[in-house]
Amino acid sequence: MKKTFKYMLLFAAAMTLSFSFVSCDDDDDDADDELRAEKAEMLEDVVNVYLSSVVYPTYADMSDATDELFDLIDALNTKLQAGTAATQSEIDAICAKYKEAREYWEQSEAFLYGAASDFNIDPHIDTWPLELEVLATVLNDANSVTALASSDDDTAISAARTQFTGEGELGFHGIEFIFFRDGQPRDVSVFNNDVVESYEDYFSGVSVGAKTEVIYARAAAGDLRDRTYQMEVAWAGSNADSEHVARANAIQSELGADAGLTTALGYSYGQDLLYAGTDNSTLAYSGWAKAMEVILIDGCSNICAEVSDQKMGQAYRSYTDYGGNVVEGEDGETLADPNYIESPYSYNSFTDFYNNIMSIQNVLYGNIEGSTYASNSIMAYLYQYNSEMAEDLQEELDDALAALQACINSGTPFAQNPGSTLVGNAMEEVDELDEELNEVSNWILKNY
Repeated sequence: MKKTFKYMLLFAAAMTLSFSFVSCDDDDDDADDELRAEKAEMLEDVVNVYLSSVVYPTYADMSDATDELFDLIDALNTKLQAGTAATQSEIDAICAKYKEAREYWEQSEAFLYGAASDFNIDPHIDTWPLELEVLATVLNDANSVTALASSDDDTAISAARTQFTGEGELGFHGIEFIFFRDGQPRDVSVFNNDVVESYEDYFSGVSVGAKTEVIYARAAAGDLRDRTYQMEVAWAGSNADSEHVARANAIQSELGADAGLTTALGYSYGQDLLYAGTDNSTLAYSGWAKAMEVILIDGCSNICAEVSDQKMGQAYRSYTDYGGNVVEGEDGETLADPNYIESPYSYNSFTDFYNNIMSIQNVLYGNIEGSTYASNSIMAYLYQYNSEMAEDLQEELDDALAALQACINSGTPFAQNPGSTLVGNAMEEVDELDEELNEVSNWILKNY
Protein backbone atom coordinates (compact mmCIF):
# COMPACT_ATOMS: atom_id res chain seq x y z
CA MET A 1 0.00 0.00 0.00
CA LYS A 2 2.82 2.37 0.89
CA LYS A 3 4.63 1.44 -2.33
CA THR A 4 1.53 2.14 -4.40
CA PHE A 5 1.00 5.46 -2.64
CA LYS A 6 4.66 6.33 -3.25
CA TYR A 7 4.24 5.70 -7.00
CA MET A 8 1.08 7.79 -7.00
CA LEU A 9 2.97 10.67 -5.40
CA LEU A 10 5.80 10.36 -7.92
CA PHE A 11 3.28 10.31 -10.79
CA ALA A 12 1.55 13.39 -9.44
CA ALA A 13 4.87 15.16 -9.04
CA ALA A 14 5.87 14.24 -12.58
CA MET A 15 2.57 15.50 -13.97
CA THR A 16 2.93 18.72 -12.03
CA LEU A 17 6.47 19.15 -13.38
CA SER A 18 5.24 18.39 -16.90
CA PHE A 19 2.50 20.97 -16.67
CA SER A 20 5.09 23.38 -15.27
CA PHE A 21 7.28 22.84 -18.36
CA VAL A 22 4.31 23.38 -20.68
CA SER A 23 3.42 26.53 -18.81
CA CYS A 24 7.02 27.80 -19.12
CA ASP A 25 7.07 26.99 -22.82
CA ASP A 26 3.83 28.89 -23.28
CA ASP A 27 5.28 31.82 -21.36
CA ASP A 28 8.42 31.74 -23.49
CA ASP A 29 6.37 31.64 -26.68
CA ASP A 30 4.30 34.56 -25.48
CA ALA A 31 7.43 36.48 -24.59
CA ASP A 32 8.96 35.74 -28.01
CA ASP A 33 5.79 36.87 -29.75
CA GLU A 34 5.70 40.06 -27.70
CA LEU A 35 9.36 40.80 -28.47
CA ARG A 36 8.86 40.13 -32.17
CA ALA A 37 5.82 42.41 -32.24
CA GLU A 38 7.80 45.07 -30.39
CA LYS A 39 10.65 44.83 -32.88
CA ALA A 40 8.28 44.89 -35.84
CA GLU A 41 6.59 48.02 -34.55
CA MET A 42 9.92 49.77 -34.04
CA LEU A 43 11.27 48.74 -37.45
CA GLU A 44 8.11 50.04 -39.09
CA ASP A 45 8.74 53.36 -37.34
CA VAL A 46 12.38 53.21 -38.48
CA VAL A 47 11.34 52.85 -42.13
CA ASN A 48 8.88 55.74 -41.82
CA VAL A 49 11.58 57.99 -40.33
CA TYR A 50 14.09 56.84 -42.95
CA LEU A 51 11.72 57.97 -45.69
CA SER A 52 10.28 61.14 -44.16
CA SER A 53 13.47 62.48 -42.57
CA VAL A 54 16.18 61.30 -44.97
CA VAL A 55 15.09 60.10 -48.41
CA TYR A 56 12.30 62.56 -49.20
CA PRO A 57 14.04 65.76 -47.98
CA THR A 58 17.34 64.81 -49.60
CA TYR A 59 15.71 64.44 -53.01
CA ALA A 60 13.58 67.54 -52.50
CA ASP A 61 16.63 69.63 -51.59
CA MET A 62 18.54 68.28 -54.57
CA SER A 63 15.65 69.15 -56.90
CA ASP A 64 15.56 72.69 -55.55
CA ALA A 65 19.33 73.07 -55.91
CA THR A 66 19.43 71.80 -59.51
CA ASP A 67 16.49 74.04 -60.33
CA GLU A 68 18.41 77.05 -59.00
CA LEU A 69 21.56 75.88 -60.81
CA PHE A 70 19.67 75.81 -64.09
CA ASP A 71 18.32 79.31 -63.49
CA LEU A 72 21.81 80.70 -62.79
CA ILE A 73 23.30 79.13 -65.92
CA ASP A 74 20.29 80.16 -68.00
CA ALA A 75 20.72 83.78 -66.86
CA LEU A 76 24.44 83.68 -67.65
CA ASN A 77 23.75 82.27 -71.10
CA THR A 78 21.17 84.96 -71.81
CA LYS A 79 23.68 87.70 -70.97
CA LEU A 80 26.51 86.17 -72.99
CA GLN A 81 24.40 85.56 -76.08
CA ALA A 82 23.15 89.15 -75.90
CA GLY A 83 26.72 90.44 -75.78
CA THR A 84 26.46 91.62 -72.18
CA ALA A 85 29.49 91.05 -70.01
CA ALA A 86 29.15 88.63 -67.12
CA THR A 87 30.78 89.10 -63.71
CA GLN A 88 33.08 86.83 -61.74
CA SER A 89 30.52 86.72 -58.96
CA GLU A 90 28.05 85.11 -61.37
CA ILE A 91 30.53 82.37 -62.25
CA ASP A 92 31.36 81.88 -58.57
CA ALA A 93 27.65 81.62 -57.72
CA ILE A 94 27.18 78.91 -60.34
CA CYS A 95 30.13 76.98 -58.94
CA ALA A 96 28.83 77.29 -55.37
CA LYS A 97 25.36 76.13 -56.38
CA TYR A 98 26.89 73.25 -58.34
CA LYS A 99 28.71 72.07 -55.21
CA GLU A 100 25.52 72.39 -53.16
CA ALA A 101 23.58 70.24 -55.62
CA ARG A 102 26.50 67.85 -55.73
CA GLU A 103 26.44 67.43 -51.96
CA TYR A 104 22.76 66.47 -51.99
CA TRP A 105 23.43 63.98 -54.77
CA GLU A 106 26.34 62.32 -53.00
CA GLN A 107 24.30 62.16 -49.79
CA SER A 108 21.58 60.30 -51.69
CA GLU A 109 23.88 57.50 -52.84
CA ALA A 110 23.12 55.30 -49.83
CA PHE A 111 19.71 54.72 -51.42
CA LEU A 112 20.54 54.29 -55.10
CA TYR A 113 18.73 50.95 -55.19
CA GLY A 114 15.41 52.60 -56.17
CA ALA A 115 14.49 54.86 -59.05
CA ALA A 116 18.07 56.07 -59.63
CA SER A 117 19.08 52.55 -60.64
CA ASP A 118 15.85 51.25 -62.13
CA PHE A 119 15.55 54.14 -64.61
CA ASN A 120 19.27 54.57 -65.34
CA ILE A 121 19.31 58.01 -63.74
CA ASP A 122 22.54 57.38 -61.85
CA PRO A 123 24.68 56.55 -64.93
CA HIS A 124 22.96 59.28 -66.94
CA ILE A 125 23.81 62.13 -64.56
CA ASP A 126 26.94 60.85 -62.81
CA THR A 127 29.24 58.91 -65.14
CA TRP A 128 32.93 59.75 -65.38
CA PRO A 129 35.34 60.27 -67.03
CA LEU A 130 33.45 62.83 -69.11
CA GLU A 131 33.29 61.97 -72.83
CA LEU A 132 35.19 65.06 -73.91
CA GLU A 133 35.69 63.82 -77.47
CA VAL A 134 31.92 63.55 -77.97
CA LEU A 135 31.40 66.94 -76.36
CA ALA A 136 33.97 68.59 -78.65
CA THR A 137 32.52 66.95 -81.76
CA VAL A 138 28.91 67.93 -81.08
CA LEU A 139 29.76 71.50 -80.04
CA ASN A 140 31.86 71.94 -83.17
CA ASP A 141 28.79 71.24 -85.30
CA ALA A 142 26.77 74.37 -86.17
CA ASN A 143 23.44 72.57 -86.53
CA SER A 144 23.84 70.87 -83.15
CA VAL A 145 24.67 74.16 -81.43
CA THR A 146 21.70 75.90 -83.05
CA ALA A 147 19.34 73.32 -81.53
CA LEU A 148 20.99 73.57 -78.12
CA ALA A 149 20.85 77.38 -78.24
CA SER A 150 17.07 77.58 -78.65
CA SER A 151 15.53 80.34 -76.57
CA ASP A 152 12.83 77.86 -75.53
CA ASP A 153 14.08 75.94 -72.50
CA ASP A 154 12.28 72.70 -73.31
CA THR A 155 13.55 72.68 -76.90
CA ALA A 156 17.15 73.20 -75.80
CA ILE A 157 16.93 70.49 -73.13
CA SER A 158 15.35 68.04 -75.56
CA ALA A 159 18.12 68.80 -78.05
CA ALA A 160 20.70 67.91 -75.40
CA ARG A 161 19.05 64.56 -74.81
CA THR A 162 18.99 63.96 -78.57
CA GLN A 163 22.57 65.02 -79.22
CA PHE A 164 24.13 63.37 -76.17
CA THR A 165 22.76 59.87 -75.82
CA GLY A 166 25.63 58.02 -74.14
CA GLU A 167 26.77 57.86 -70.54
CA GLY A 168 29.33 60.44 -69.53
CA GLU A 169 28.03 63.06 -71.97
CA LEU A 170 25.63 65.04 -69.76
CA GLY A 171 25.05 65.36 -66.03
CA PHE A 172 27.11 66.78 -63.21
CA HIS A 173 30.51 66.33 -64.77
CA GLY A 174 29.62 68.04 -68.02
CA ILE A 175 28.59 71.13 -66.05
CA GLU A 176 31.63 70.80 -63.81
CA PHE A 177 33.94 70.82 -66.85
CA ILE A 178 32.49 74.06 -68.18
CA PHE A 179 32.81 76.08 -64.98
CA PHE A 180 35.86 74.66 -63.14
CA ARG A 181 39.54 74.33 -63.89
CA ASP A 182 42.14 73.01 -61.45
CA GLY A 183 39.73 73.15 -58.56
CA GLN A 184 38.71 76.78 -59.04
CA PRO A 185 35.90 78.62 -60.86
CA ARG A 186 37.05 79.66 -64.32
CA ASP A 187 37.89 83.30 -64.88
CA VAL A 188 34.93 85.27 -66.23
CA SER A 189 37.12 86.72 -68.99
CA VAL A 190 37.15 83.29 -70.63
CA PHE A 191 33.39 83.55 -71.14
CA ASN A 192 33.21 87.26 -71.94
CA ASN A 193 35.93 86.93 -74.59
CA ASP A 194 34.54 83.65 -75.95
CA VAL A 195 37.95 82.03 -75.56
CA VAL A 196 38.63 78.89 -77.60
CA GLU A 197 40.59 76.56 -75.36
CA SER A 198 42.56 73.48 -76.38
CA TYR A 199 41.74 71.21 -73.47
CA GLU A 200 44.06 68.20 -73.64
CA ASP A 201 43.81 66.63 -77.09
CA TYR A 202 40.03 66.52 -77.30
CA PHE A 203 39.38 70.21 -78.03
CA SER A 204 42.52 70.64 -80.13
CA GLY A 205 41.70 71.74 -83.67
CA VAL A 206 38.03 72.50 -82.99
CA SER A 207 36.48 75.94 -82.73
CA VAL A 208 34.45 75.65 -79.54
CA GLY A 209 34.33 78.97 -77.73
CA ALA A 210 33.42 79.40 -74.08
CA LYS A 211 30.04 80.93 -74.98
CA THR A 212 29.19 77.75 -76.85
CA GLU A 213 30.25 75.74 -73.82
CA VAL A 214 27.71 77.70 -71.74
CA ILE A 215 25.01 76.90 -74.31
CA TYR A 216 25.74 73.24 -73.65
CA ALA A 217 25.89 73.76 -69.87
CA ARG A 218 22.46 75.40 -69.84
CA ALA A 219 20.85 72.45 -71.65
CA ALA A 220 22.76 69.92 -69.55
CA ALA A 221 21.63 71.68 -66.36
CA GLY A 222 18.01 71.52 -67.53
CA ASP A 223 18.34 67.79 -68.13
CA LEU A 224 19.98 67.33 -64.72
CA ARG A 225 17.13 69.21 -63.07
CA ASP A 226 14.54 67.06 -64.83
CA ARG A 227 16.16 63.82 -63.75
CA THR A 228 16.41 64.94 -60.12
CA TYR A 229 12.73 65.84 -60.25
CA GLN A 230 12.11 62.33 -61.52
CA MET A 231 13.86 60.75 -58.53
CA GLU A 232 12.03 63.00 -56.08
CA VAL A 233 8.64 62.16 -57.56
CA ALA A 234 9.41 58.46 -57.95
CA TRP A 235 10.11 58.18 -54.21
CA ALA A 236 7.63 60.64 -52.72
CA GLY A 237 4.80 60.30 -55.24
CA SER A 238 2.05 62.87 -54.84
CA ASN A 239 3.78 64.19 -51.73
CA ALA A 240 6.52 65.67 -53.91
CA ASP A 241 6.46 69.32 -54.98
CA SER A 242 3.49 69.78 -57.34
CA GLU A 243 5.52 71.63 -59.98
CA HIS A 244 8.11 68.89 -59.93
CA VAL A 245 5.37 66.28 -60.34
CA ALA A 246 3.98 68.15 -63.33
CA ARG A 247 7.38 68.42 -64.99
CA ALA A 248 8.23 64.76 -64.31
CA ASN A 249 4.95 63.72 -65.91
CA ALA A 250 5.51 66.05 -68.87
CA ILE A 251 8.84 64.51 -69.87
CA GLN A 252 7.79 60.87 -69.57
CA SER A 253 7.12 60.37 -73.28
CA GLU A 254 10.44 61.98 -74.16
CA LEU A 255 12.50 59.79 -71.82
CA GLY A 256 11.00 56.53 -73.09
CA ALA A 257 12.05 53.41 -71.20
CA ASP A 258 13.83 55.49 -68.56
CA ALA A 259 10.79 57.64 -67.80
CA GLY A 260 9.44 55.65 -64.86
CA LEU A 261 7.90 57.28 -61.81
CA THR A 262 6.53 54.20 -60.05
CA THR A 263 7.30 50.57 -59.35
CA ALA A 264 5.89 47.85 -61.59
CA LEU A 265 2.79 47.72 -59.39
CA GLY A 266 2.18 51.44 -59.73
CA TYR A 267 3.31 52.62 -56.31
CA SER A 268 5.92 55.22 -55.41
CA TYR A 269 9.18 53.77 -54.15
CA GLY A 270 8.50 55.12 -50.69
CA GLN A 271 5.09 53.48 -50.56
CA ASP A 272 6.57 50.29 -51.96
CA LEU A 273 8.98 50.16 -49.01
CA LEU A 274 6.15 50.81 -46.55
CA TYR A 275 4.31 47.80 -47.99
CA ALA A 276 7.06 45.50 -46.69
CA GLY A 277 5.78 41.96 -46.22
CA THR A 278 2.68 42.41 -48.41
CA ASP A 279 1.81 41.53 -51.99
CA ASN A 280 1.95 45.22 -52.87
CA SER A 281 5.74 45.30 -52.50
CA THR A 282 7.61 44.47 -55.71
CA LEU A 283 11.06 44.20 -54.11
CA ALA A 284 10.42 40.80 -52.48
CA TYR A 285 10.50 42.00 -48.89
CA SER A 286 9.33 39.36 -46.46
CA GLY A 287 8.89 41.77 -43.59
CA TRP A 288 10.45 44.71 -41.82
CA ALA A 289 13.72 42.89 -41.13
CA LYS A 290 14.06 42.13 -44.82
CA ALA A 291 13.40 45.79 -45.58
CA MET A 292 16.33 46.58 -43.27
CA GLU A 293 18.50 44.24 -45.32
CA VAL A 294 17.67 46.18 -48.48
CA ILE A 295 18.38 49.52 -46.80
CA LEU A 296 21.64 48.33 -45.26
CA ILE A 297 23.00 46.09 -48.02
CA ASP A 298 21.53 47.33 -51.32
CA GLY A 299 21.89 50.88 -50.09
CA CYS A 300 24.63 51.48 -47.52
CA SER A 301 26.93 48.53 -48.18
CA ASN A 302 26.70 49.08 -51.92
CA ILE A 303 27.98 52.65 -51.74
CA CYS A 304 30.73 51.59 -49.31
CA ALA A 305 31.99 49.09 -51.85
CA GLU A 306 31.80 51.62 -54.66
CA VAL A 307 33.70 54.29 -52.73
CA SER A 308 36.50 51.93 -51.72
CA ASP A 309 36.85 49.59 -54.67
CA GLN A 310 35.90 51.90 -57.54
CA LYS A 311 35.85 55.61 -56.73
CA MET A 312 39.14 55.48 -54.87
CA GLY A 313 40.37 52.03 -55.76
CA GLN A 314 40.65 52.29 -59.54
CA ALA A 315 43.13 55.16 -59.57
CA TYR A 316 44.80 54.09 -56.31
CA ARG A 317 45.62 50.62 -57.62
CA SER A 318 46.81 52.05 -60.91
CA TYR A 319 49.41 54.25 -59.23
CA THR A 320 50.43 51.92 -56.39
CA ASP A 321 50.44 48.57 -58.21
CA TYR A 322 50.59 49.16 -61.96
CA GLY A 323 52.76 52.20 -62.61
CA GLY A 324 49.90 54.50 -63.51
CA ASN A 325 48.58 52.23 -66.28
CA VAL A 326 45.14 50.94 -67.19
CA VAL A 327 44.83 47.26 -66.27
CA GLU A 328 42.06 44.88 -67.30
CA GLY A 329 41.27 41.42 -65.96
CA GLU A 330 40.79 38.28 -68.04
CA ASP A 331 37.06 38.97 -68.32
CA GLY A 332 37.70 42.49 -69.65
CA GLU A 333 36.75 44.17 -66.39
CA THR A 334 38.87 47.20 -65.57
CA LEU A 335 40.95 46.57 -62.46
CA ALA A 336 42.83 49.85 -62.42
CA ASP A 337 42.50 53.13 -64.30
CA PRO A 338 44.43 56.33 -63.52
CA ASN A 339 41.73 58.40 -65.29
CA TYR A 340 38.86 57.03 -63.21
CA ILE A 341 38.66 60.11 -61.00
CA GLU A 342 35.34 61.56 -59.96
CA SER A 343 35.04 65.37 -59.99
CA PRO A 344 38.51 65.99 -61.48
CA TYR A 345 37.87 69.59 -62.60
CA SER A 346 36.49 70.95 -59.34
CA TYR A 347 38.87 68.86 -57.18
CA ASN A 348 35.79 67.83 -55.24
CA SER A 349 36.57 64.10 -55.15
CA PHE A 350 37.36 63.68 -51.45
CA THR A 351 34.31 65.76 -50.53
CA ASP A 352 32.20 63.54 -52.77
CA PHE A 353 33.51 60.44 -51.00
CA TYR A 354 32.99 61.98 -47.56
CA ASN A 355 29.38 62.84 -48.44
CA ASN A 356 28.83 59.27 -49.62
CA ILE A 357 29.71 58.03 -46.14
CA MET A 358 27.63 60.84 -44.61
CA SER A 359 24.72 59.45 -46.61
CA ILE A 360 25.22 56.21 -44.66
CA GLN A 361 25.26 58.12 -41.38
CA ASN A 362 22.05 59.89 -42.38
CA VAL A 363 20.40 56.52 -43.05
CA LEU A 364 21.62 55.04 -39.76
CA TYR A 365 20.74 58.15 -37.73
CA GLY A 366 17.35 58.81 -39.31
CA ASN A 367 18.21 62.47 -39.92
CA ILE A 368 20.46 64.62 -42.10
CA GLU A 369 23.89 65.46 -40.68
CA GLY A 370 22.59 65.14 -37.14
CA SER A 371 24.93 65.18 -34.15
CA THR A 372 23.23 62.05 -32.83
CA TYR A 373 20.66 59.50 -33.97
CA ALA A 374 16.88 59.94 -33.94
CA SER A 375 14.73 57.98 -31.48
CA ASN A 376 13.26 55.85 -34.27
CA SER A 377 16.33 55.05 -36.32
CA ILE A 378 18.49 52.06 -37.18
CA MET A 379 21.07 53.11 -34.59
CA ALA A 380 18.37 53.49 -31.92
CA TYR A 381 17.11 49.99 -32.76
CA LEU A 382 20.61 48.55 -32.41
CA TYR A 383 21.30 50.36 -29.14
CA GLN A 384 18.07 48.95 -27.74
CA TYR A 385 18.60 45.33 -28.78
CA ASN A 386 22.38 44.94 -29.27
CA SER A 387 24.28 47.86 -27.78
CA GLU A 388 27.68 46.23 -28.35
CA MET A 389 27.03 45.93 -32.08
CA ALA A 390 25.75 49.50 -32.13
CA GLU A 391 28.99 50.71 -30.54
CA ASP A 392 31.05 48.76 -33.09
CA LEU A 393 29.08 50.22 -35.98
CA GLN A 394 29.41 53.75 -34.62
CA GLU A 395 33.16 53.28 -34.25
CA GLU A 396 33.57 52.05 -37.83
CA LEU A 397 31.43 54.92 -39.12
CA ASP A 398 33.49 57.48 -37.18
CA ASP A 399 36.75 55.96 -38.40
CA ALA A 400 35.68 56.02 -42.06
CA LEU A 401 34.57 59.65 -41.86
CA ALA A 402 37.75 60.64 -40.01
CA ALA A 403 39.96 58.94 -42.62
CA LEU A 404 38.22 60.80 -45.43
CA GLN A 405 38.37 64.06 -43.51
CA ALA A 406 42.12 63.52 -43.23
CA CYS A 407 42.26 63.25 -47.02
CA ILE A 408 40.39 66.56 -47.33
CA ASN A 409 42.58 68.22 -44.69
CA SER A 410 45.75 67.17 -46.51
CA GLY A 411 45.11 69.95 -49.02
CA THR A 412 46.17 67.69 -51.90
CA PRO A 413 43.28 66.84 -54.23
CA PHE A 414 42.63 63.20 -55.09
CA ALA A 415 43.26 64.02 -58.77
CA GLN A 416 46.82 65.07 -57.95
CA ASN A 417 47.84 62.14 -55.74
CA PRO A 418 45.41 59.21 -55.88
CA GLY A 419 48.09 56.80 -54.68
CA SER A 420 48.74 58.48 -51.31
CA THR A 421 48.86 56.52 -48.07
CA LEU A 422 45.92 58.59 -46.81
CA VAL A 423 43.82 57.22 -49.67
CA GLY A 424 44.89 53.67 -48.87
CA ASN A 425 43.98 54.16 -45.21
CA ALA A 426 40.58 55.62 -46.11
CA MET A 427 39.88 52.64 -48.36
CA GLU A 428 40.64 50.26 -45.48
CA GLU A 429 38.38 52.14 -43.07
CA VAL A 430 35.50 52.22 -45.56
CA ASP A 431 35.95 48.47 -46.14
CA GLU A 432 35.72 47.85 -42.38
CA LEU A 433 32.54 49.91 -42.22
CA ASP A 434 31.17 47.81 -45.05
CA GLU A 435 31.93 44.59 -43.16
CA GLU A 436 30.19 45.90 -40.06
CA LEU A 437 27.10 46.93 -42.04
CA ASN A 438 26.83 43.39 -43.36
CA GLU A 439 27.16 41.95 -39.87
CA VAL A 440 24.44 44.27 -38.60
CA SER A 441 22.10 43.30 -41.41
CA ASN A 442 22.68 39.59 -40.77
CA TRP A 443 22.08 40.04 -37.05
CA ILE A 444 18.80 41.88 -37.58
CA LEU A 445 17.58 39.12 -39.90
CA LYS A 446 18.54 36.31 -37.50
CA ASN A 447 17.22 38.01 -34.39
CA TYR A 448 13.91 39.36 -35.57
